Amino acid sequence: MSSNKPRSIALLAILLSIAAQSIAADADSYPRPEDVATIDGIIDAYYDVVSGPEGHRYDAERDQSLHAPDAIITRIMPDGSLQRHDLATEQIPLMEPYPEGFFEFEIKRIVEAYGDLAQVWSSFELRNSPDGEALSRGVNSISLYRFDARWWVASWETQAEGDEPLPEKYLE
Repeated sequence: MSSNKPRSIALLAILLSIAAQSIAADADSYPRPEDVATIDGIIDAYYDVVSGPEGHRYDAERDQSLHAPDAIITRIMPDGSLQRHDLATEQIPLMEPYPEGFFEFEIKRIVEAYGDLAQVWSSFELRNSPDGEALSRGVNSISLYRFDARWWVASWETQAEGDEPLPEKYLE
């Protein structure tokens, strides 16, 4: 029986090592290289991080990894007023599981870039499901910069489509 004890300890050590590797592989490490390596990657992640089905849990850490420290968000409201705040304030209503699906899909992207600066005009649709009917549309203006071999969201502004339809240049 004593000859099986070292074998049991070795087997237990192997199983614990496999479990630890599995947990580490499942744990998200931010920023994800594919999220921040390119302009396309960071804009795709910008939309992906907020989209999900009913019960979805928004990944605040991933979203935070996309944004520069002190990034500013500006919402132009339908009545013409402005809401300006930081990312932490933006995240508050997203922290509970989604009561219904929320999907923000990009319609068209226009990128203007020079060196380590970029401005992205990105029109979008909001839906309750990936294949659902568009509930609303609008335009995001996203300012980016590249620093430390990655892209950062410096700020973004958004305005929903109102009485004035989106210009053709922001549509497919």
